[in-house]
Amino acid sequence: MTPADAAELLAHCAAFDRRTIGEADARAWARALHDVPLDDDLLDSVAEHYAHTDKWITVAQVREMRARIRVGRIDAAHPVYDGNPDETGEQFVARRQAQLTAAAEGSLPARTITQAISAARPRDVRALVAGVGRTVEPAEPRPYIDPTTRAELRASLPNQRAALVELTVACPNELCRAAVSRWCKSSRGAELRTTVHGRRRDAYATEHTTCPECGAPPRQNCTTTEPHPARIRAAVLEVAA
Repeated sequence: MTPADAAELLAHCAAFDRRTIGEADARAWARALHDVPLDDDLLDSVAEHYAHTDKWITVAQVREMRARIRVGRIDAAHPVYDGNPDETGEQFVARRQAQLTAAAEGSLPARTITQAISAARPRDVRALVAGVGRTVEPAEPRPYIDPTTRAELRASLPNQRAALVELTVACPNELCRAAVSRWCKSSRGAELRTTVHGRRRDAYATEHTTCPECGAPPRQNCTTTEPHPARIRAAVLEVAA
């Protein structure tokens, strides 16, 4: 809040209590309410105060009344945030706070707890929405090595049989979750018999390979959020060996 905002707020108070306002008053109120904007909730808090008493309102009462108005909207909206399994702690805090702010400002309508729970987005839709603005895997994920190299690796395997060693770990892809020894599936439910999701590839590399770049041993994550490319390549070479 600026001194000009505080002067406007004090003028609103003066309409009820006929107080006199000076520059020092505006500066003092602006400093005390530095983190509070001059909005309808703040003006409504003054009106609510004088609807029940003729005593002059104070800075503390203005702040308390505004907070009470906004908390009341949050309580009435019963905001439900189910979260996303792939989000970080910081993302959860930011998204939850944004939801509470929307409820406090009246963007979320008043509703019962049952209505709030029923309005929560289904898990699959929530996962898709969380991916907006992020690079997502295509329905038919690209092989993480080119077809020529893959063919060469398969030719070097016993009995000339194709092998997807990544099937030894479960797929952590939120929309797949294929169990060990089960094919990955596309978003349309089709089995992917020639490749796996990128996150399953990463899981296999982490489970079985030491990272040449950061030295992380098998079953220990790299120092980055995803396995280093060198670790993925090492896993591929182990299959070919």
